[in-house]
Amino acid sequence: MSKPTIAQSIRDLSRAQKSKAGAPLYSRVINRPVGRVLAAVAHQLGMTPDQVTAVSALCTYTGIVLIAVVRPTVASCVAVSLLLMLGYALDSADGQLARLRHGGSKAGEWLDHVADVIKLSTIHSAIAISLYRFSIDQLPGAWALLIPLAFGAVQGIHFFSYILTYQLRYHGGTPLAKDEKKPGLLKSVLSAPTDYGLMCFVLMLRCSPTAFLWVYGLMLVGYAAYVVAALPKWYLELRRQG
Repeated sequence: MSKPTIAQSIRDLSRAQKSKAGAPLYSRVINRPVGRVLAAVAHQLGMTPDQVTAVSALCTYTGIVLIAVVRPTVASCVAVSLLLMLGYALDSADGQLARLRHGGSKAGEWLDHVADVIKLSTIHSAIAISLYRFSIDQLPGAWALLIPLAFGAVQGIHFFSYILTYQLRYHGGTPLAKDEKKPGLLKSVLSAPTDYGLMCFVLMLRCSPTAFLWVYGLMLVGYAAYVVAALPKWYLELRRQG
């Protein structure tokens, strides 16, 4: 049996994608569609989901290292952000490729989550290092370095609690796409501060530390508010499930 074309694979994935309901706007509108195309290309090349995860990690970790070691200029900030966005799109592509290949593996899911943990555990530290090394004289005070540290803590709490809630709610399964009502889109907009892809875009502002700190700080406030609202909601949902 011949391998499906890239266009056929994209159509197949459109019918068998994860539900968009509540997905942050960047992930919903940009990252998943781009990941779908990358998954179709990877399938045509004969790549495995684990190989796509490895390429995603390489792009992402390279971008994180560059944040910490390269002086932020317009060119370097744009290049790093694009590299992180590519890593994020490939992070979406590995799961979609697994669906194209009629299912992934527990080992593959483990690898994907570990790669995410490493990314989320290091990116905000890299931002703090960059601010200290290259922009300390332009900050309102040394206290500003607490912003990325707080962001890392909030994002870690959200990631681990979300993954645990997701696994308990769906017993390890993945809900597929379904018809959605307007609240799904509204939730996507409201959850924008939690969107890793949007943060990658905001990192282009690092060459202007004041503007970056304002936007990044506002994202942190929105992210923290979202987590504070979500945790009791998830707890009560699981209590009702028994």
